[in-house]
Amino acid sequence: MADAGDLQGLGETQAALLRLLLRNKEGLTVDAIAEGLSITRTAVNQHLTALERNGHVARRDFVATGGRPGRVFAISERGVALFPKKYDLVSLKMLETMIESLGPLKARRQLDRIGAELGAEVGETLSQKSLAQRAPAITDLMQSFGFDAELEKEGREPVIRAYNCVYHALAKSHPDVCAIDLALLREASGADVEHLACMATGANACQFKFTGKK
Repeated sequence: MADAGDLQGLGETQAALLRLLLRNKEGLTVDAIAEGLSITRTAVNQHLTALERNGHVARRDFVATGGRPGRVFAISERGVALFPKKYDLVSLKMLETMIESLGPLKARRQLDRIGAELGAEVGETLSQKSLAQRAPAITDLMQSFGFDAELEKEGREPVIRAYNCVYHALAKSHPDVCAIDLALLREASGADVEHLACMATGANACQFKFTGKK
């Protein structure tokens, strides 16, 4: 199954089908899709079944099509998310500009605030859970932000390892940007976080260890 942001993970026909629906967001019938892609209705139905199962398309109400009803299929938000975006480049440039404009101390405070706000909502939903129960949800949160993250344990304390960084290049010249991750993890977990390793300084992965209540 293709992950969000990974259109290339789909087959050629499914990718073309999603592009067709992206350009017709009100939805298309099976017949219209078959005509648009020059494939059979059977093939369209097979691809739609797979795309619907993965949440990339959704069914909509019946509409009149030449005197008889036909079901409409439309691209979902998850399907739209498969198409590449360049928001990350803009965001990184904004962060870099902020850090350079404010200076180290003020920038660090702002980065802490950004991370804390990102983690606050998750922390609230997990407030009744133990740290061991929170850690998997926090790992999933990092995955949703674009990190290749996994959860491990060292003794009794959970450790999250991230094998990529969404602002790796920026962190090399402005290591304070890691404050976003630390504040996010503190707020989401309700625990102190120790930054054991960082890829910006040459480590194979960034490692974050939860060390107890804040």
